[in-house]
Amino acid sequence: MERAMQDLKKEETDRVSEKKRILNERVEPLQIDDISDTAELERLCKKLHQTVVGLEDEKYEWEMKIRKQDFEINELTVKVNDIKGKFVKPVLKKISKTESKLAKFEKRMGAKSENLRTQLKSTGQSKYAIDEKDENPKTPDWRDTLKHEKS
Repeated sequence: MERAMQDLKKEETDRVSEKKRILNERVEPLQIDDISDTAELERLCKKLHQTVVGLEDEKYEWEMKIRKQDFEINELTVKVNDIKGKFVKPVLKKISKTESKLAKFEKRMGAKSENLRTQLKSTGQSKYAIDEKDENPKTPDWRDTLKHEKS
């Protein structure tokens, strides 16, 4: 276990050192100590700006190339699946069944049904009514009778 941890640490340090080496090769160190006037400073800033713009262009080109290749890969997989007879099920749009059924019902009924609730049967009972408690309970409270007998 310890050996595996040491190997992982060594690989990480190797990657970090390789990254530093590549950056040192590609990016030259900035010489700003010798600059005395603003014209040289402006020239250096423009040069750095051009470098950044070039790198951003290159990054954009690579991203577009990767997108194009991903699109081509997807097209080829679809073609292969078509040839093999395997099909990918498309993602269907979710819709409410009740709204569509209600719309069909209203369309069939036309002008007859102004409001669906008016046609429903009444049961005479409110499902959500609150039951009121009786003031006189049906069974007497036996504790009250004990209190009266003791006194």
